[in-house]
Formats: sequence, structure tokens, C-alpha cells
Amino acid sequence: MLTIGKEPETWLVHRVLEQRAAERPEYPVMHWSGLDYSYAAINREANRIAAGLEARGIEPGQRCAVMMQNSPAHVFVWFATAKLGVIEVPINTAYRGDILTHIVTSAGVTAMVLDAEFVPVVARIADRCPGLGTFIVSGDDLEDARRTLPGVVLSLDELATGDGADVEHGVEATATACIMFTSGTTGPSKGVVINNHFELSFAVVFNEIVSLGTDDVTYNFLPFFHIAGKFITLGTMLAGCRMLLRPRFSASQFWPDVRAHGATVTVGVGGICHMLWAEPRQPDDADNPLRMIYSVPNPHEVQEQFLERFDLQLTEGYGSTEANIVVYTRPDEATPKGTAGRAAPYYEVAIFDEMDRPVPPGTSGEIVVRARHPHILMEGYDGLPEATLAAFRNLWFHSGDRGHMDEDGFLFFHDRMKDAIRRRGENISSFEVERIVNKHPDVAETAAIAVPAEVGEDEVKVVAVRNPGAKLTEEVLLRHCAAEMPYFMVPRFIEFRADLPRTPTQKVRKVALREEGITAATWDREAAGFKVTRDGLKRRL
Repeated sequence: MLTIGKEPETWLVHRVLEQRAAERPEYPVMHWSGLDYSYAAINREANRIAAGLEARGIEPGQRCAVMMQNSPAHVFVWFATAKLGVIEVPINTAYRGDILTHIVTSAGVTAMVLDAEFVPVVARIADRCPGLGTFIVSGDDLEDARRTLPGVVLSLDELATGDGADVEHGVEATATACIMFTSGTTGPSKGVVINNHFELSFAVVFNEIVSLGTDDVTYNFLPFFHIAGKFITLGTMLAGCRMLLRPRFSASQFWPDVRAHGATVTVGVGGICHMLWAEPRQPDDADNPLRMIYSVPNPHEVQEQFLERFDLQLTEGYGSTEANIVVYTRPDEATPKGTAGRAAPYYEVAIFDEMDRPVPPGTSGEIVVRARHPHILMEGYDGLPEATLAAFRNLWFHSGDRGHMDEDGFLFFHDRMKDAIRRRGENISSFEVERIVNKHPDVAETAAIAVPAEVGEDEVKVVAVRNPGAKLTEEVLLRHCAAEMPYFMVPRFIEFRADLPRTPTQKVRKVALREEGITAATWDREAAGFKVTRDGLKRRL
């Protein structure tokens, strides 16, 4: 339906839905909580909400925040804003206080659509957001909302109006469709400006990566404030297949869902594959219809066992909200272990040093990206011209990630540059520390962070989650690390937890772990009498 580089002026998010509704009105494209939703039903409700927004004076170019859990209503609101040319600002449902205030005010939000459960959260910051004057609440009971929220308060049901006919506002492909805030795993969130063409390009690339076809069923549990939640939905519509929508990821519910609904393709971000691997083995693990997980990243330390256990394919990619999926693996080619793949045909990807000079194969540096076609990178960071210029300096998008390429063009991701650890003159990749710790059979997942050393630079701390029932001790894990790592990489500090702090998209919030630093639960190898030298692990007598 859409090909990057061809007829870019026709790339409109809402037009995908409208075309499918005209061609296949009764096709059950989305399943949610026992109900099927057809293209015609989704399009009709989106039109009615768009008409209601327009009647309330919410015009093209205005910013409308959306703070909703995954649901059909959220899908309707998303496409309603797209039809009007209203700029959607999807908000992480975990946000509170200052960070929520920052997003609403910095994005210039004037209206907000929210689930009733978030009314108390929004009410606590509403007086700090003077531009926010209209609240549209999805839920049955509006008493609390009307009592605590300033300005106009409406229910989503009473807002929707009209007969559901298509609305037309002359929206252009280059018009901003949404401002999507980065997850804040390394610092304050920035608003990424995404136009219609760029938003749809994610779906086009995703469909190519997983070879999505009409017989597929996508499994979407990723929130719509994450670009993957959107590109799975748009990709489903472009491919003409069906989607199972869930409110969130559940490791225990994942395989029952896959089997019950015949899901064939899903996206595993953050530690999702590790969570699936950590679940107790079942005799029917391989008896499932899932053919592919697009995984970011693949569980490299157990990848072959994972493939055998679940009898499926894994494909990996590298990308960002700012730059699309710019690198990915191809299942039909020999791929070196540990790589994120080769560059997508629509992008140039290179490794630069600190002076923006290309480095030789095998040399670590910053991953940079340049598009081969217009409008397949972000427009910039909203309201942050200096940050935008810095990110696009010398006409390349600078990812802030470190990696290297081999001579065949395969990219190996090392780390977020802000996550890098420097200990006694050595640069340490937290990604590599995590990869090695995760090889231990009793470890489900790990985060490695820098904590301040007593005298300059950093020490390495590992926060690990044990597999269910495992009795792994700090000393045993330390000995594993000492046997598998260079001496300078071996963590000084180890802490076991039941889970890691996460964003709602399941990314580990290392910034939170760094802020906590050393806690009462942290084990110190030096205090325990262990010393790591070039010759191995020694214990003081």
C-alpha cells in the first residue's frame, strides 16, 4: 500500500483507516476483551469523537494530551486527532507530579483526554498547567472529575456526536501528527515531533522486517504512548491482517493469549524475552502459533535455547523514536551473534568518533544515522532548537548510543553513552556486563550501572533478578563474573531484587537505579573480603 520514496504526499495516518473502512468495512481488524472491532466501527467512532472535538473548539494544530490505557477508546481518540489535524501528545500513564507537569506545559497542551482512573493524578498538577482548560474523561463516573479538575469537564461519550461520517480538514503528510516524549531512561523526557509520513514509515519498515501478511495476527500489548504500540496497529492495517489488543504485558498470560487467538507476530521490547525465558518450562512450550518476535534486544546469551524451546524466529533491530528502525536482522541470512543487524535500505548508518569522523570497522564510537528519503526522521525536539541542532550536527542524526560495525556492515550495540561506565581508566559497556551476568542459569535479568568510586571515576554495580526458586548468592554470582569478564569489568557491588524499575514499555529505568546508588541491600565484594586482580579472584584472610 505504501512504499518509502513513492507518493509521500499521500501518507496520512487517518487515511489508512478510512481506506480500509471503505474497502473492507466489516473486517474484524481488532480484538479486545471478547469483542471484535471492524474497520467501519473504529472509523465511525473516530469520526464522532473528531466531530465532538471540533464542536468544542479544538482546532488543527492545537495540542491535545491523551493519558489512557490501551483500549478501543484510545484507538478511537488517536484516529480522531489524526483526522482533525490536532496534534496528539500521548502521555506515559505512569507519569506523576513534576514530570507530568513538564510534559503538559512544555508541549503547550490545551486539552486532555484521560481515563477516569487518572483524574486524581491530573487534578494534583492541573493548577500548574494554566493553558490546560478542557478535560475529556473516559469512564462512567465524572463526579470526582467535575469536582477536582478546573475548566471544562466532559465525558468522552457525551463529546462524541454526529452520524460518524468522515471529516475532512486538509491535513498534509508533513503536518505534525503527534509529539511523543522519550521514555526518560537516561534523563528528562524530550518531545519528539513526528509528522504523518514519519509515523507511517515506522509501520512500513516493521512490516518489512517481520514480513507481515494477510494471514497474520499481531499481538499488541505495548502502550500507545510508545511508538511500537502505534506501528503494530498501523502495520496491521497496512497488511490487512488482524490484531489482538491487550492493556499491558503479562508473562503468565502471554502464551495462553497467543494460543487462544492464533497470534503469529509480536514485539518484545526491553526485557520481555528474558521474562518469557524465566517462566517455568512447560511440556507444550513449542506448541504455539507464534512465528516471530521482533525483539529489542534478542536474548543473546540464551538465544539458541530460546528458539528451540518456543519453536519460533527472532529478529532484532536497532532504532529510536527519533529515527525509526534503522538497522535490523534478516532471518534468511547468516548473522553474527550479538549484532542488531545491517542498515535498513532507507538509511545510512555509520560510526563516528568525538570529532564526527568515521572510524574503521571494529572501532567503537557513536551510532549516527542519515535518511535516504525525506520525512523518515523526526522533525526535531519540540521547543528545544538547541537540542535539535545538536542531535543533527553535521547533517547526521546523533543517537547518543555507542557501538561498532564489522567489515560486513553488521552493527553491534554497546551502550547508551550515558550508561557507559569508566573504571580506573577503562571504558566498560553496561550492556556487556549484563550480557555476561545473564548467562548464569539462575539469573533472569540484570541491570549494570555506574556508582561513584571513593576516588574519581566509577565502580560497577549489578542489580539482578533471580529466576523463580533460585538460591543464587552474591558470592556465587561474583565468581561467575570473575571467570567470564575482564578483571576491570567485574562488579564490586551486587544487589538482588524481585524486579527492576521499569517504564511502562518494560525498559529498565537505569536513571532510577543510579539515583538510588548504594542501598542497604547492596553487597560489597570488598567489604566481604574479595579482591579482583589480573590473576583472578582472591579472598583476603
